[in-house]
Amino acid sequence: MITLAPMIMPELAYNFRQNFPASEIRQVAANHESLGEKLSKAEIDLVISYDLPLPPGIAFEPLASLPPHALVARSHRLAEMEEVTLEELAADPLILLDLPLSRHYFNELYEREGLRPNVYARAAEQEIVRTMVANGYGYTLANVRPRSDRALDGKRLVRLRLRGDHRPMVIGMAMRQGERQSRLLEHFILHCRASISDQTIPGMCPLDEG
Repeated sequence: MITLAPMIMPELAYNFRQNFPASEIRQVAANHESLGEKLSKAEIDLVISYDLPLPPGIAFEPLASLPPHALVARSHRLAEMEEVTLEELAADPLILLDLPLSRHYFNELYEREGLRPNVYARAAEQEIVRTMVANGYGYTLANVRPRSDRALDGKRLVRLRLRGDHRPMVIGMAMRQGERQSRLLEHFILHCRASISDQTIPGMCPLDEG
């Protein structure tokens, strides 16, 4: 998936090849709907994705939860806070990650609190969102936790815990149901189970790190 692949897949695949050096992993980054279609057509064997709707005949195995958090610039009025509420943020300009399913997920967070976000800008590219936030255009909400706290232009981002009971996004493996798996794929599935959990996710900082 586009928002997960740059962080998770390089490290996950590299570590697997340390034990299986003759293996070849072809990484495909695309949106959720496209990956589900490719999986259904047997163009790919496994998808690391979120617990979002999948085509019939595809099973999802959850591995780790990603609760939502806020990202702000160092100059933001709430940047010194350890945690914030959606109510404290709602009036500020929101830079929205505008992918179809992401948009629905984030809007639902506000709706459950009886709030309406003040959307200033939308972008389908995660790094554009992060760079706009780092430059002070507004805040954003996210689930992924990159190890770097810098946007692509080098400016720093501050991650704030989001207070309240908000539904997390769940990372897991999507696979075709009832299909015989190769031995190599079986080993890769075991590798994913061992590598991705609530305690550790390749390419991401731990949950309790700011």
